Amino acid sequence: MKQKKILEPTINAISWKKLLADPEKHWQDGYSAKMTAESWEAANDIPKEIVNALNNNEQFRNAELLMAIPEFKVSLPGGTRPSQNDLLVLISNEIGLTVITIEAKAKEDFGPLISDWLQDNSKGKRERLEYILKEINFKSKECLSLRYQLFHRLASAVIMAKKFHARNALMVIQSFIESDEDNHFKDFEKFVNAYDQTSTKERPIKVGKSGDVDIYVMWVHSK
Repeated sequence: MKQKKILEPTINAISWKKLLADPEKHWQDGYSAKMTAESWEAANDIPKEIVNALNNNEQFRNAELLMAIPEFKVSLPGGTRPSQNDLLVLISNEIGLTVITIEAKAKEDFGPLISDWLQDNSKGKRERLEYILKEINFKSKECLSLRYQLFHRLASAVIMAKKFHARNALMVIQSFIESDEDNHFKDFEKFVNAYDQTSTKERPIKVGKSGDVDIYVMWVHSK
């Protein structure tokens, strides 16, 4: 299905519900879809905790929110199913434009490992994975033991950054759970470590470059 390019503004948090892949299943108290909508609509801007984290890196200080699009789909080769991002965000400061994909988490995990996702070894999945790894400049051989969702969400940011001719691509994990025993931070940590970088919270981490786009990831806790 071709992605629609004519978009309509939201009115309030409930406006986000109809955009979900399965509105009745995903729109529940205590789960990320509803909590993300409430977080961003309450701020009517970049939520304060994300602003504070962005300000920890000079590339993103004093950022202005230009646009935020809920449930934004990014097409990928090797199948008909796109990467459906919780939120696509464009920010700008005196340094330049940044494209952000928000992956929100509350009671959810990051889905299957790549090894499990590839279990049927289909041609389409191999094609998709090869494309994603190239886009995010992932060179480690450790991808099979990592979570597939982190890969295609970061790829979405890079793909859209290139389309917007942005300077930076940033994947933000907006976690509504503080406890590391419950929030699956270890999966994020392993992903960052595979780029030979040290994971930390509340700070953009540069993991590489794809063409002219600098690639960053960030973990933020939202209350």
